[in-house]
This record gives sequence, C-alpha cells and structure tokens, in this order.
Amino acid sequence: MESERIEEYLEAIYKRRDRESPVSTSSLAADLGVSQPAVTDMLRTLENRGLIDYKSRMGASLTRSGEERALAVVRRHRLWERFLTDVLGMKWDKVHKEACRLEHATSPDIEKGLSTILGNVDTCPHGHAIPDEKGNIKQVKNTPLSAFRAPAKVRIFSIDYEDPKLLRAVEKLGLLPGAIISVTKKNRDGSLDIGFQNTKLTLDNVTASFLTAEQVPVISLATDECEISLGELQSGESAVIKNFGGGRGSLGRCLSLGFTPGSIIKMVENYRRGPVLVRVHDTEVAIGRQLAEKISVVRKES
Repeated sequence: MESERIEEYLEAIYKRRDRESPVSTSSLAADLGVSQPAVTDMLRTLENRGLIDYKSRMGASLTRSGEERALAVVRRHRLWERFLTDVLGMKWDKVHKEACRLEHATSPDIEKGLSTILGNVDTCPHGHAIPDEKGNIKQVKNTPLSAFRAPAKVRIFSIDYEDPKLLRAVEKLGLLPGAIISVTKKNRDGSLDIGFQNTKLTLDNVTASFLTAEQVPVISLATDECEISLGELQSGESAVIKNFGGGRGSLGRCLSLGFTPGSIIKMVENYRRGPVLVRVHDTEVAIGRQLAEKISVVRKES
C-alpha cells in the first residue's frame, strides 16, 4: 500500500537524520533496500504532499507535518519491539522486522493498549527513545563509544545500528543498554580495551562506533556498603543499584526500565506485599515484588 511506503520513507529519513542532514538518496536506498531511482520518485511524491523538503543531489529533510507523521510511526514501531521482547519473549535481534510489519496496522486503541500494558516505557529494547502519545521525544546526545578517551567510565545507552548479527554479538558480550563499562585503553587501530563485570576484553572500532554511551557521574555511596534487596528499602529512602540476581530475562527487564548498576533510585512507595513504586532517572516506575527482590542496592547517605 502507498501509505505504508510513505510511512517507511518518513521513518527512514527520521532515523538517518542524526548522522546525515539532509538525507541522501543513496543512504535511503541502502537503508530501505531499493534502487536510487525508486527513492527519487518517492521523494518527489513526499515533497508534493508537503512532507519533506527535497533538493536533487543534496537530499531530503522532514517538514513539520512530515516529522509528526514519522514520530507516530516510530512510536508504534518501538512499542511493538518492546512488546515482542518483554511480553512474547522474542529475541531482540528478531523484533525489528516484525515491528515493521505491525506498525502500519496499529490503531490508536491498540497503540494505547500497548503503552499501558508495557507500563508507559520510554525506550525500545535497543535503547532508543519512544515518542509519547503527543509526539514528544526525549532528545539525548548520542555519543559513539568509540569517541571516548581512556580512562573513562560510561553507561551504554543504545545500539545505533539494529543489524541482527551485530545485536547477537553485543548480547553475547553482555553490552546491553544500561551496562556500565570502563574504557581502559584506546588502541592505534581504534579498538578499545574495556572492563565489564570483572571481565576484560577488546572491542573493535566498528562495533564501538555503533554503540552510544554517556559518561557515568561519580556517586557517593553509604559508608557501610551494606547490600540489601530493593524490596527492603523504606518509603522515602534512596539507594544506589549494585547488582542483579535471576536470569537473562530479569536482567534485560531491569536494564530496560533504567535500573542500571550505579543508578540512584528513590523508593516512592513500598507496598510490602505488592509492587514497589520507585523513581529512577526522574521517572516513577512500578515493579513487581519478585523482581524487586532480585535487585541489590546500597542505601545512600541522606
């Protein structure tokens, strides 16, 4: 259908524009797997409909209406990716194609239901921000991991290139969004020597360039360094997340919610026999008692 093709192009332009603006026809052809003449024809159609500004040999930029429509598609796509991983248990390297199919057939009611059942999450499994229902999206500075100088302690923010092979490699290494690593050395070939969960490894420059990260601030911990479960925190107490128990599923869920090692959290309400309401990264998140008991924390000094 033409409407689906239009949405695919708008989404592709939106995703590419942080790396290239205006977005060239050759880049869109590569991203969408079509010929450059086909891209040129569609860009002219989009320009006639007021969705993009297009100049031959330069590329395309979204107009305001084009961006609004692109953000709507991006929201549906990333909600489906989160649903497929968190609810259906699909591998994160397989959800992109499925979400591409589902995003075009999602009604407003289904979209609202997805957001509700997922707890109004704000990132997809790959770490990218999900626009809210009004099209607002949290703007972050995506710094490639390869750009950091040693020594540095950083938190993995997202995987910028959702290639299945790359995602499988990243998952095998454990470098999921939210993971905290130490960059100990930058080698002449651009590769990085890093430390992660008591393991040292060398990350090639290509992989490092596709991972975005942010500097981790120095955190003041309580002097006794006594670890307790998140479920033991009293309402109003603050703590620093230290570690996780449970399997890979629990770890992925914790990281996706922002419960990353080193993050400061505050217990808003501990219902004791039920879920707990916690503030993390300026967002209030409700999690089940069973998951809360698997997260170890250290109380912060008041």
